[in-house]
Amino acid sequence: MRIADRYIGWQVLYGTIFGVTLLTVVLILGQIFKQIRPLLVEQAVPLDLIGRFILLILPFSLMFTLPWGFLASTLLSFGRLSGNNELLGLRMAGVSLTRVALPALVVGAALSGLCSWLTGTAAPKAKLESRNLLYEAVKADPRALLDPGVIQSRFDNKRVYVESRDEDGVLHGIHIYEFSDDSRDAKPIGYLYAALVDLYVDAEKKQLRLKLADTYLERTEEGKAPAILQASELEPVLIDFSGTRTKKHKPSDVTNSRIPGEIRQSKKREADMRTELEEKSDLSDERIAELEYTHWKEQRWQKNLRIELHKRRSISMACLAFAIIGIPLGISARRRETSNGLLLSLLVAAGYFGILIFAQQFEKAPLPAVVAVLWLPNVLCLFLGIWLFRRASFR
Repeated sequence: MRIADRYIGWQVLYGTIFGVTLLTVVLILGQIFKQIRPLLVEQAVPLDLIGRFILLILPFSLMFTLPWGFLASTLLSFGRLSGNNELLGLRMAGVSLTRVALPALVVGAALSGLCSWLTGTAAPKAKLESRNLLYEAVKADPRALLDPGVIQSRFDNKRVYVESRDEDGVLHGIHIYEFSDDSRDAKPIGYLYAALVDLYVDAEKKQLRLKLADTYLERTEEGKAPAILQASELEPVLIDFSGTRTKKHKPSDVTNSRIPGEIRQSKKREADMRTELEEKSDLSDERIAELEYTHWKEQRWQKNLRIELHKRRSISMACLAFAIIGIPLGISARRRETSNGLLLSLLVAAGYFGILIFAQQFEKAPLPAVVAVLWLPNVLCLFLGIWLFRRASFR
């Protein structure tokens, strides 16, 4: 059986490498066109930064392409074994279906271990660093934020457009539009135009200081007529570029090894707030409301961390789950194995990851319910795979 084990194992592994490579390239190209436009258009960042961005999104892409590529390879490999009667020959030699499937199960278990490292360590670190790439580009050259001919949308509640820049660095024709917020339905509340602009960078405060000449300023308040101001000079106008760095701490940024510590720290902060609420009766209504809101945020943070941990563990088991269900499905789809195998892999992977995405929509649901839905795809693959294995074994 050693020859057969190597033959089946290498078939599954080679197919997985090819499938993962193809799927990863497609997914990375999609991420580049979706997320890298601000870096290319609004920042004109160097190519080495673009290369870093591609490397950083690679672990996140492999979280999904590795199980999917392995599933497609398993379906095609066992469909080919069945279609060429190689599986029948092994069965006639007295080898059970479970023994034939052992190499694929071993490869699936090894890939699940790799997925566990990707989801719990590599992907969170890469995701956090990738969100800081834009900030690094701005820090290296803040003046690039006001390059001519580009509508800059990286400032909080503002859109900035510069018509041109001369050799001395003086900007000509700057338009600054201010909105009520950053949503799509935001209302314009201010507009500023200046014919000439001298630009200074305050790196310590992370601000662009603008000295404006021939300035027109318009301010709009709801229910009131627009307030208009014209000035020959206006200084300084400050634009904060520290907001270009994502500061919000998310559960997806925390590695598995840090999640227990984060939960313990959150529980300690929650206990301190509860103690302050219980022991001090002279608190103002504003302080009580603030403590209650912060207490609720800590509880939500703990819940989201636990959900993230279960989601990663569930995804890391995807390769092993796909091996259990993919082998009998591949055998049953032996006719026209290529088209059937690819279609089955698409349906199974879409159903698997669709349930995981569906589970994340229930943020307000109790934690046990969310965890149950997160583990549902693996449970379904396990039981359905065992049932199909038994059917295929007794044929």
